Amino acid sequence: MDELKESKRLINFISSWVDLSQIDIEELQPKLSIEIYDKGDIIVKQGQICKYLKFVISGIYRVYQLKNGKEITSYFNYESRNPLVASFVSLLKGQPSNEIIECIVPGKLISIPYSDWKNLYSISSSFNTFGRLIAEFNYVLAIERIESLQYQSASERYDIFIKCYPNLLNLIPHHYIASYLGVTPESLSRIRKVSIKK
Repeated sequence: MDELKESKRLINFISSWVDLSQIDIEELQPKLSIEIYDKGDIIVKQGQICKYLKFVISGIYRVYQLKNGKEITSYFNYESRNPLVASFVSLLKGQPSNEIIECIVPGKLISIPYSDWKNLYSISSSFNTFGRLIAEFNYVLAIERIESLQYQSASERYDIFIKCYPNLLNLIPHHYIASYLGVTPESLSRIRKVSIKK
């Protein structure tokens, strides 16, 4: 019963983008599984081929890469922003992931094999449309992230972070946020002090 209740949240999310028929829902539900993660659990390892698309029910997840022993955070997944969890280049190209996905606040994910997800595209125009819309949405997020790193100051990036992730500041370690912003923890501390005085 819990699985049906949790899967309903994914169905509601998809339905906020497209109209799903009862047949669509019946095709989707048996393919879903619920996964529970604790803080520090690794969902995708570097070098592993990502074969599952996951959806956030609860918790917070960090996507990062290791470069010369340094962790570089790409983005965070949680329910109200970036709720689809995967190493997307690995998922789409079937190649080993350069990214690591880690649970940083305990929670639950709904998981579906990507092979099953792609099959839904071929049998349902609604799922096909949803896939296109969510791909376009994620493309915009990626471009905004690239432009932020290239053209905005650290203070501007911090202000945008607060707008995009308003609940995260007090939930996750600040060195993760510093890594995401491309600054040192000491620089983040100075930026925060200036921001508070505004």
